Amino acid sequence: MRLLIVGASGGTGRLLVGQALDAGHDVTAFVRDPARLPLTHPSLRVAVGDAMRPESLAPAVRGQDAVLCTLGAKPEGADAHRGQPSVPVCSVGTRHLIEAMSAAGVRRLVVESSVSCGESAATGRWPAPWIVRTVLREVMADKELQEAAIRASGLGWTIIRPVKLKDGPPTDRVQVGADVGWGITSNVSRADVAAVMLRVTADPETIGAALTVAP
Repeated sequence: MRLLIVGASGGTGRLLVGQALDAGHDVTAFVRDPARLPLTHPSLRVAVGDAMRPESLAPAVRGQDAVLCTLGAKPEGADAHRGQPSVPVCSVGTRHLIEAMSAAGVRRLVVESSVSCGESAATGRWPAPWIVRTVLREVMADKELQEAAIRASGLGWTIIRPVKLKDGPPTDRVQVGADVGWGITSNVSRADVAAVMLRVTADPETIGAALTVAP
């Protein structure tokens, strides 16, 4: 498949790029700073742009089979100033991405969100949902707006809601589903989340689903 990965220099995004290339896909990595993605591969194209500038997304979206979005609410490094609450990167950037996809006729969209969004708040063990929504109030508000835009997009979307992310290798021992329970100590590796995102992209049964990823 021809895959565009938006947020490709982030923690999950970098792993997603590597896994997609290992699986034989043609990958376009959309990044603000190519120096943060020190990877070369015959099937990799790096597109430099900014999801907050919609005109930079259109050339990267055209011709893709699917788009995987891992925009983060707390950018790192030189982009740290773009974090919450002043810049709603997740919701605004995703709206720009949806517009570019609609204009280009690209239908498949897989987005990394977070537990405690939407109905996943009801599957969390108390007090986990309350803590997440209190401590990360601005971040979660941005992600709720992001998910609302996705649901209203008319695209073939899947939302992936991981619990707390950690570094480490993939374990292939995660639960994925709309009703998966989670708690304040639940955590999964970014590598496992990347693997789930890549897997569901080719699974039409997950279109229109918001899936929690937990241990």
